[in-house]
Amino acid sequence: MAVRESTFRRRLLWAVAVVVLVFAALGIYVKVVAAVERARPAAAAPPDLCAAVGTSLFEKLVPEGVPLADANYSSGPGAACDYVSARSGSGSEMYGSLHVRLLRHGQVNWDTGSERAAAYLADLCRATAMGGKFSATTAFGDEACAVSTVDGGGTAYASAVVRRGADLFEVNYYVHPGGAAQAQRAVEETVAAALAGVR
Repeated sequence: MAVRESTFRRRLLWAVAVVVLVFAALGIYVKVVAAVERARPAAAAPPDLCAAVGTSLFEKLVPEGVPLADANYSSGPGAACDYVSARSGSGSEMYGSLHVRLLRHGQVNWDTGSERAAAYLADLCRATAMGGKFSATTAFGDEACAVSTVDGGGTAYASAVVRRGADLFEVNYYVHPGGAAQAQRAVEETVAAALAGVR
């Protein structure tokens, strides 16, 4: 009887010790992950993305372009800048829009900011853009995809998604009247300005 009680106590102590060790290891893991995340948060976006890219570029590419105040923001790791034609849809023959968005990624658990940005880029590049299907390009950043087209009404569309490290840039542009090559050049110029202006 005493042997059974002794064996039972031993097993109970081992079970308690294992449970304590598991919880201790879990606590250490959570602290390590939290420390890693704190060590590599997403960088702050520029306070004014329009200024960082260059307002003169927006004004040049968008006929009678004005900033779309409700769509322009900078908050934490994200920022956006939108310009639209002042008389868009009012019967003016020339009109357009240029949208630039920045999203900076930080480390989450063991996924680095660059890995998270690359995964998001892959998702965006699989999506269908308003002007057609994205194609991979090596023209900018670490990796990118782009598309350009023109519809039957003479409106040209172009979009690009570009990753540089943990930064992800999205550029969407349309202009009427316009050609696909013109829209593509506008997006490429915008991407180049964003990469140069945002550090």
